Amino acid sequence: MSLPIKIGFIGAGLVNFGGGEGPWDHATRLQVISKDVSLIVVGIADPFIRKAQQVLENRRSNPEFEKMWADTEVFEDYRQMLDKTKPDAVFIGTPPAFHGSTQAPKDIELQCLQRNVHMFVEKPISCAPIEEVDELTDLVKDAANRGLIASVGYMFRYSKAVLKMKEIIDQYGPPRAFNGRYDCAYSNINRPEWWNEYKCGGPIVEQATHFCDIARFLVGDVDLDSIRATSLKASEPLGQLDRIPSNIKEDEIPEINRVPRVTSAIWRFTNGAIGSLMHGVLLHQDKYESEIEIWGDGYRLVLIDPYDKCILSVRLPDSQKVELLEFVEDDYYLHEDSVFIQAIVNKNTSGILSSYEDASNTYKMTVAIREAAK
Repeated sequence: MSLPIKIGFIGAGLVNFGGGEGPWDHATRLQVISKDVSLIVVGIADPFIRKAQQVLENRRSNPEFEKMWADTEVFEDYRQMLDKTKPDAVFIGTPPAFHGSTQAPKDIELQCLQRNVHMFVEKPISCAPIEEVDELTDLVKDAANRGLIASVGYMFRYSKAVLKMKEIIDQYGPPRAFNGRYDCAYSNINRPEWWNEYKCGGPIVEQATHFCDIARFLVGDVDLDSIRATSLKASEPLGQLDRIPSNIKEDEIPEINRVPRVTSAIWRFTNGAIGSLMHGVLLHQDKYESEIEIWGDGYRLVLIDPYDKCILSVRLPDSQKVELLEFVEDDYYLHEDSVFIQAIVNKNTSGILSSYEDASNTYKMTVAIREAAK
């Protein structure tokens, strides 16, 4: 019987343990995976140590997974966790301002590389300058040559709907146009760092990054020099919003760092196709509205509400019929986590669809849009 894979969590917040406005929750997916692969969680690291203790208590309250969490320790400093528990792999789920750099104390990935720890890194991979991200990317590539595995959480690459779109594109030829529309529900986003572009990178880097990544995944690389963008800024009359959560003190955030309300961008892909994106911070309550549309020679694909209903509208060449395909039972978070764990078990990264190097190119695209819109 093989030894269990030792897992560490860096960050005890929503991405790793669930809650908030998203369907994420790596811990629960790992519990599902543990039914087929032996996993134990050796540590949870978070500077808010009481939060880490609370999520551990919650996990231990489920007797079905008691063994998985029985020996888990809580740490205030992730480096202490790495050195004491020696995990085989970690899930990095901290805000982007706290990782993705070669400069301490934001060098979580570098510390993991130095200890030969496999990494699942949540998006966006950084808030750091491009030069630092390039340096770190080169180090991750070098570590991959000695068997270290790094996967990035662009979960839509594992979505059955997106993979179906890719299958149709491969069959009928390259797209000529991509359009992404993403309007988030802001009134329940009560994390102060999200409203400060300096701390989260801004909504294009932190949120619309998924649609930029799908664009690159389905259509191809982007000519960054071709990007043009504009934005509706928080300081403009139409940038005033009525439902910002009461705990968000936007007047205490420097004006230059307040998140834009709308961003519109256009670009060319290196193969000549045209791309566009519209992102908004405008809706109330919880539900986002989003669509991705792709036009090719004779076909039109529209991915409707990918975060919830996930319906794919398909019109194929030589046809006027529109078929609606539903993917409501698809758990792409579980899929991406399973692929990462299996890569460790089998020492084979062929199933990983979002490498660190590829994710760094998505990061460059989102930063280019953000900067062009200023």
